[in-house]
Amino acid sequence: MDIEEKYKILINARNFHYENYNKWMTYFYVAIGALFVGYCSIIASDKNLIGIEYSINILGYIVGILWYWSSKGYYYWNINFITLVNYYEEKLLNFPETERIYFVFANKNIQNNYANPASGANISTSKIAILFSFIITSCWGALIFYKLLNLTNCICYDGLTIIFSLIASIILTILISYLIPEKWLKSKIEHFPDLKIQQ
Repeated sequence: MDIEEKYKILINARNFHYENYNKWMTYFYVAIGALFVGYCSIIASDKNLIGIEYSINILGYIVGILWYWSSKGYYYWNINFITLVNYYEEKLLNFPETERIYFVFANKNIQNNYANPASGANISTSKIAILFSFIITSCWGALIFYKLLNLTNCICYDGLTIIFSLIASIILTILISYLIPEKWLKSKIEHFPDLKIQQ
């Protein structure tokens, strides 16, 4: 197999990963949406369904954090594929810099205006997806903390309870995102060679 065929396989692998990201994320969007609708239905009803309400809050947090981790994992792999494609184009196929497909821009300044509401801008959609999933996860966690604090009457002032709940949820989300995925959810890549390519 020659280098050009390997390059095509790499492009196909990168495209497969990118196309399936949308499918994978849809599972989380649907689950989060269904849980939110269920939660709103429970709190709007006249019935006292505290157990179900807490269960939905906890499940919402779990689904949210799995979504957040999945978004981070996708970004990690996506950067890997793009880096490999650039490596192939530059080092192995020896494409001139101006002819590299995944490396050049037509014009970095056209449609790059952060202030103009009708213009595009250099913003990473993948990073926004990670941030969005983190925010949703933190909100589910804040709901849990808020309910627990109200249950125990730890904080009297409601505004302070909301702020404390959100801060506690953000800290918890960052902490368990540091501890759990690295230990139990990593892709098995120990046996993969590391080319240590710098971008």
